Amino acid sequence: MELNNLSRKDAYILIPAYKPDHLMIELLENLTKEGFDIIVVNDGSGDDFNEIFKVAERYALVLNQDRNRGKGAALRFGFTYVNLHHDNHQFIITCDADGQHAVSDIIKIYDKLHETNNVAFGCRSFGKDVPKRSRNGNFMSRLCRTMITKDYIGDDQCGLRGFPIEYLNHLISLQGDHYEYEMNVVCTLQIRKLKIEEVPIQTIYLNDNATSHFNPSLDTFRIQRTIWLNSLVPLLCALLSVAMLLIFSLLLPKWNPYWPFMISYLYFFESWVGITALVWPTRKMARRVFVEGVYATIKAGIVFGFFALFYSLCHFYPVFAYTLALLIAFLFNFPLAYFAWKIKNKNNKK
Repeated sequence: MELNNLSRKDAYILIPAYKPDHLMIELLENLTKEGFDIIVVNDGSGDDFNEIFKVAERYALVLNQDRNRGKGAALRFGFTYVNLHHDNHQFIITCDADGQHAVSDIIKIYDKLHETNNVAFGCRSFGKDVPKRSRNGNFMSRLCRTMITKDYIGDDQCGLRGFPIEYLNHLISLQGDHYEYEMNVVCTLQIRKLKIEEVPIQTIYLNDNATSHFNPSLDTFRIQRTIWLNSLVPLLCALLSVAMLLIFSLLLPKWNPYWPFMISYLYFFESWVGITALVWPTRKMARRVFVEGVYATIKAGIVFGFFALFYSLCHFYPVFAYTLALLIAFLFNFPLAYFAWKIKNKNNKK
């Protein structure tokens, strides 16, 4: 490996590579000049690509997988190696091998890690010059993930990401062998209410993203499946609260249903916070309670308003009115989270 005197040896650059071309070699050359330690994971590219990986060995440590297992598996393989051999390294940065990430943007992620010691994600802009399948796919994942996690970020599919080394055990334990792994990382970080710093980067799509190995149908399905699997906790809590209101309605048919409604909805949020605290424990529990409390206050008003509309004006059965109100309030997660994100970014720019 070529060495130099630049002082970025406290960070690993991890590059999963499947059938790469000359763009990866150019990236490795430039990263080496910037003083990074680099690991490339050959994700079973085959014998036809042995020469490229031999050239890559001049600049990086190359780890080989015996067959193509997928981007998520390649990332976990690299994370596992770094977890065992990180020495004095403090950070790890992942990026793609196909030329989508400029070295200057990788350095911006590195600087943000040093500045905050939080997770740092590259955040692209999605204008009309972005391939339509990429623009639409990213929007759908942002929409669905935000409704589940109640936390908006501008780009949840960018492969340029930086992590403090202490996060590696969590990253290694996550499921997913393909592109859905990266979405699982985002959902888990947000459900645990861990800080994600967004770093604006260039939006680079070479030849209409022709070199990408992303399967629009299969990988989109995997990503959406991962997002909705993370919804099991709030869905379970919602079903339990509906069951509670049903029990109230059967046992106390002459009661005003607004009191059972309030008790059921309070139970919904208390159980949601309690279960997430148990399943995804975090040191920042006070922040979680505050965030959930703010959402509970706003969403309680939304749910109560729709419940009153359906029950008092439309004369729906109270359990059905409550279920429908919960569903509509769930859809409000996206605009509420996006509005909060816009306020935060506006304040950060001042």
